[in-house]
Amino acid sequence: MGVNPFEFGLIGSSDVHTGLTSSDEKLAPSFLDNPPDVQKLLEANAGFGGVNGSGAGLAGVWAESNTRESIYDALYRRETFATSGTRLRVRLFAGFDFPAGLTKQRNWVKKAYETGFAMGGDVKGANGKPLRILVQAVKDPDAANLDRIQIVKVWLEDGKAKERIFEVAWAGSRTPDARGKLPAIGSSVNVETATYTNDIGAAELIADWQDPTFRADQTAVYYARVLEIPTPRWSTYLAVQNNLPIPASVPSTIQERAWTSPIYYRP
Repeated sequence: MGVNPFEFGLIGSSDVHTGLTSSDEKLAPSFLDNPPDVQKLLEANAGFGGVNGSGAGLAGVWAESNTRESIYDALYRRETFATSGTRLRVRLFAGFDFPAGLTKQRNWVKKAYETGFAMGGDVKGANGKPLRILVQAVKDPDAANLDRIQIVKVWLEDGKAKERIFEVAWAGSRTPDARGKLPAIGSSVNVETATYTNDIGAAELIADWQDPTFRADQTAVYYARVLEIPTPRWSTYLAVQNNLPIPASVPSTIQERAWTSPIYYRP
């Protein structure tokens, strides 16, 4: 049919029928239709109804206005992002003609639209120039600070799909190692009280990144992934609220995150 079925945008959503907020870890287990006995829930390992189940995600849409028409237009062009439940915001642009230092200008988003391509779309116009990606993430005002922004690149080489993760912006004074791997940010979580502090991390991260591996003759896909600092998992909140042992079968903390819709490059 001439359509690539894998060229899609990303959103996060829930699949419950209670009408309750299911994306906030503190409000668990509202993602269950009929919450069972709390102790049995925390001890159950199998299926969606057990402690292995996760809270719901959220859909982010970059629309010109808060109208049905504008939102559907944004969904159609795939200018969307998914989160694991946090309300952080992230946007991504790619192009070959961004002015130097663009992200330091107050109207950089307007100029990024004018000279580049937003997430969800195709990037064009290489003409021997390097590919640059602009990405910005802003924390959820009522949640955790940000840990890092990564760019995930997927490309075809000799008929095989390959993937590489680039660290492009991060909080603190960490330095990537020789393999480009960034050390963990640490944790401020007190598991016994199911609390954390924003003493680490950043309220906003922004990057103007140039792909050092870009080849104009090679098909590639890029998307951004944003991680928050560690926070208590819903099972930890629930156990502490009910004076029960914290489950050992699952992690006691998580790192909420977001993913942008990809940008697609074709020779």
